[in-house]
Amino acid sequence: MKAQLLLAACLALPCAASGQGAADQLRAASGPGAAAPAVSPDKASAAKTGSGPNSLEAIAARCAPKAAGEGTIYQSDFRWDYTLPELKARFAEIYASPKRLDRRAYWDAEKNRLMLPHDAERGGDLEIGENFVRAVARHIERAFELDYIDAVFFPDMGHSHILVPDRLWKEKYSNYPVSKMSDLYRDMFADARLQIFYHTAEQLKMLENGQLVADERVRFRHKTRNIAGLTKPDAELNVYQNPASPANTVSGVPGHFWWGAGFNFSAQKDGCFVYRAGGREYRFDISLYDLPYDPAGGGAWD
Repeated sequence: MKAQLLLAACLALPCAASGQGAADQLRAASGPGAAAPAVSPDKASAAKTGSGPNSLEAIAARCAPKAAGEGTIYQSDFRWDYTLPELKARFAEIYASPKRLDRRAYWDAEKNRLMLPHDAERGGDLEIGENFVRAVARHIERAFELDYIDAVFFPDMGHSHILVPDRLWKEKYSNYPVSKMSDLYRDMFADARLQIFYHTAEQLKMLENGQLVADERVRFRHKTRNIAGLTKPDAELNVYQNPASPANTVSGVPGHFWWGAGFNFSAQKDGCFVYRAGGREYRFDISLYDLPYDPAGGGAWD
């Protein structure tokens, strides 16, 4: 079933997809099927917590606040239209570099909590839980298992949006004032009824003169670039398509409110959190903020 979907860029500000039509949903390669029915947050997962590389104890041991002189990843560290070999090579460079996400999550030793920085006028820093971290790590690992991604940073899989069921949006999430945005994010990230939506292959060159490039791997990446999973540590991934978009960009899913301002994440050797891929363990960070401009110059997306 093909339908027009709103082609809106909602990286910086929350927005609803006013042009929601029916999206074409692919069944994932391993056949996970449609999204699981909504469940209450306290019954979101039967998975045990409190152990493993993304337990709060493990995170506390390696997730210190940003240190003086810590490098920052800027927009100008990346560019558009990477070939796949270029994208992989750039990921290896960024992973090994000292640069990390701006305003990244950190462990507050005084409060004994995992915190995400947020503007004071929007509620200030907010606490995030182990299940949220484990859900994001699960999405990354499952994306690698299904061969949907090649790297964890902005040019590939590195930013997100939130899908809120329409009824839940009307009953709960539409009622938060701007001054309580921190509470909104705290509650969203703890709610297993919501899906985290990822645009992958973000800066991968997929088109040449308006046509898909001949490379079969890139064509597969184009077909599977829109993925989403419930906010739970055992989530499966759903794949969405928008045939009306040359880049196959989905920006609305029927039955859901599209919350555009999700979070960014990027792999880096000293990161706070852990995912596994290809038999190796990698670290990554999470931030509510988009990649900033380099104050020293260089422009955006050089």
